[in-house]
Amino acid sequence: MESLRSTIIWLLSAAVSFAGARLWVKVLMKADPTWKAKEHRWGQYIFAGVLSIFLALVFYFILGLIWWPMFYSFYPAADDFWYAILVNGPAEEWAKFLVFWAVATGLGKVKEPRDGVLVAMMVALGFSFWENIRYLIIFGPGSIPARLLWASSGHMAFASVWGYFGGQVILEPPDGKGIRKYRYVIASVFTMSFIHGMFNFLIRWVGSGAGLILDFMVYIVTLILLAEVLRVPSAYRQFPIREASTAIPIIRDAMKRDPNNALLQRRLGFYHLALGQEKEAFRAWMLIPAVKRDAYINAWITVLTSRRGHYTGVTYRDRNNELEKHLVKMSRKSRELLRKRLDFYLKGEARPWLRRIDWYERNGVRFSNESIWS
Repeated sequence: MESLRSTIIWLLSAAVSFAGARLWVKVLMKADPTWKAKEHRWGQYIFAGVLSIFLALVFYFILGLIWWPMFYSFYPAADDFWYAILVNGPAEEWAKFLVFWAVATGLGKVKEPRDGVLVAMMVALGFSFWENIRYLIIFGPGSIPARLLWASSGHMAFASVWGYFGGQVILEPPDGKGIRKYRYVIASVFTMSFIHGMFNFLIRWVGSGAGLILDFMVYIVTLILLAEVLRVPSAYRQFPIREASTAIPIIRDAMKRDPNNALLQRRLGFYHLALGQEKEAFRAWMLIPAVKRDAYINAWITVLTSRRGHYTGVTYRDRNNELEKHLVKMSRKSRELLRKRLDFYLKGEARPWLRRIDWYERNGVRFSNESIWS
């Protein structure tokens, strides 16, 4: 019976912690509407954060061996201070940072300035998710507000600082050799380790008010950093067509770090087309791997391939083109969108293709040998 009770408590604590984490995920994704366009997966970062717990335990053990003989005394406040500064803060912040660094560099998850901050906050959220389960089991439902709101936001705020500097280094490696290249990143992790330790010490020996004041100071820094990175134009947002000339260089710069992003290639093609640069649009779409091209983009490739023989020598009067094959795979809504955009981008020169779409809509079958070009 006791085992069943313990299992139920653990599952309930996990469910509550997951609900809190999911709420924070929505807040972070709201802060960056381009999250999905960059093919980010929040579950991946939460899981990485959970793994950082185990690395933190290793650091706790190693740093504890240093703290015990050198700083342990018979004065509880002094012991707690040195433990918080030398063990608690560094063990957790360095564990989170190293996992973030592995994810950010190994998986290429930092694609623009905002990613450094937000991915770091996600990893920290994963760390607090697992930590919250343990605290909820020990202290019960009364600890829910403090853990889900205060503790989770605190972990994310600490992470935002070193995530910002880490992201900057990844995107634009600074001058210097060896460790000097990462001096600002390392300094930021040490700083947040100290603040993290001070927070824990203040909560225990001074009061929750002192801890909250320190936390709010870090929250302000987090908001400043978020404002800083979010003001940088994102290549992943939908630029208006009238801003095509502005969008193209921004997207091309982003593609240096994210060359396989089909959404960037797709949008780049339409911005080139808006400027009348059909050949560049064709090249952009051809860079999309075939498995990631939908029927809509394949239809556009077919149109540009056949138009005036620009690329292959095949004219739009050639009966052997494959437009109908793509129309079959498209929904009525997609075909209507194709019609509107052909008319918008190609103007009067879209008439032959519009006739082909009309033929398909009327007959619902592949084209016959009847001439529809005249």
